[in-house]
Amino acid sequence: MDHLDIRQHTHGDARADSAARAHPRPRRLGAALIGGAVLVTLPLVGLVSLLLQSRLDPHFENYRFHFLVFGFVGALAFVLGYAAGQAANRRHDARVFLLSLAFMATGGFLGLHALGTPDILFSGDRPGFQVAIPIGLMVSAVFAAGSAFVDIRPSIAPAVIRRRTLLRAAVLISMGAWFVLAATGMPPLRGETDEAASGGGLLAATAIAGAVLYAVGAMRYRRLYRHRWSTLPAAVIACFVLLSEALIGVAVTGERKWHASWWEWHGLIITAYLVIGLAVRREWRDERFRYLYLPTTRERRQVISVLFGDLVDFTGFAERARPNEVAAALNAYWSTAAPLITRRFGGELEKFVGDGVLAVFNSRGDQPDHAERAARAALELQRELAALGERHPDWPPLRVGVNSGEAVMREIGGPGHVAYPVVGDTVNTGARLEQLAPARGVLIGESTYRGLPPGAVVAPRIGLRVKGKAEPLDAYLLLALPQTA
Repeated sequence: MDHLDIRQHTHGDARADSAARAHPRPRRLGAALIGGAVLVTLPLVGLVSLLLQSRLDPHFENYRFHFLVFGFVGALAFVLGYAAGQAANRRHDARVFLLSLAFMATGGFLGLHALGTPDILFSGDRPGFQVAIPIGLMVSAVFAAGSAFVDIRPSIAPAVIRRRTLLRAAVLISMGAWFVLAATGMPPLRGETDEAASGGGLLAATAIAGAVLYAVGAMRYRRLYRHRWSTLPAAVIACFVLLSEALIGVAVTGERKWHASWWEWHGLIITAYLVIGLAVRREWRDERFRYLYLPTTRERRQVISVLFGDLVDFTGFAERARPNEVAAALNAYWSTAAPLITRRFGGELEKFVGDGVLAVFNSRGDQPDHAERAARAALELQRELAALGERHPDWPPLRVGVNSGEAVMREIGGPGHVAYPVVGDTVNTGARLEQLAPARGVLIGESTYRGLPPGAVVAPRIGLRVKGKAEPLDAYLLLALPQTA
């Protein structure tokens, strides 16, 4: 293929997806109604047990059951957090990323609570493990509420994504630190305590603060998704409400350890994550968290640089060579290009299509030097593929076009296939520059040239005529860039 055309016939798919979001399928509405029924009836059980503790609050103490149940639910919540984090990384979505941290925090501290069950790892009660659940829920509540309000200012979501590694590390380190404190009985986790302090205690105040955060987050999600209702947003709201109720239970009934009221707020946590787990399970596997993405994930304008690469006369080469040799050549080219573009220069591979490649720089808005990155990647790619060509002189050479400017990144498609391509004149012009580039050469647009550091060596190509554009283009054949420090 000698031309990589990024335009797609997508209007029908986009309209169909929009209609699907506006008119949820009956099964999604049914799941939402079931979740609502759970929310209405389950707290009533807790209210009755609180009012009639002496008659409806029997004692049930089973260490193995406690360990297995909370170990399982903790693992479930942590796996959900990991899966959400993978989706957030793939689509650069801050809302789903913050939800992933909320799930991971709950899951991790639930696991710590399970490990602290008497006669599992330690004999007797360890105060730090006993209070792990409310502490974990409080940490989770901060991220949960943050996910609901991450869109209130345009600058917040990109900042979260840029710091995602640090935030995830902070959650994991807090879990490890809590385990060490709890296991060793170091201050302030030394002495006799329980999973809830008295009504005026610090732990009770923390639980109430977490309950408020979850409740506020649930109300915000309800407002955000009231016009595009589906199972997953409904499940998130249900999860937040249940966890808010659980924290209220921590503050009010936590001191009645191993009694029915104590088990009940544990049950609310279990129910919350079963609801989320079932909702995620029902979504399309490849984009399970798609209905929670921010509007800016679904569509946004961004100044980017694009790199197009294409093999010269690949059709003739494919006609002359054996199919296995053609496949070997493509594998050698793209196995060289992929790590070079993504790891060394921080670009993102949009796609390989036959003998063509499209890479994008600054798609997250965190690479102010994106034009230089794309240009250096293009030169280095030509250098490495030239060395490869010396060993295989019959393989076709590469030509590269680079262009910079504003483009639109938009969700296209629906369940079954969703893509987030970059579209616009910047991208189309980049494709045209690649067609005009000489074999083993790099042709860059004027906007890319303006983004290069002083000392760039170029050969001007002024007034180029390209297909589909009324006005001629000024371009530059890039020969060299100054060495970086």
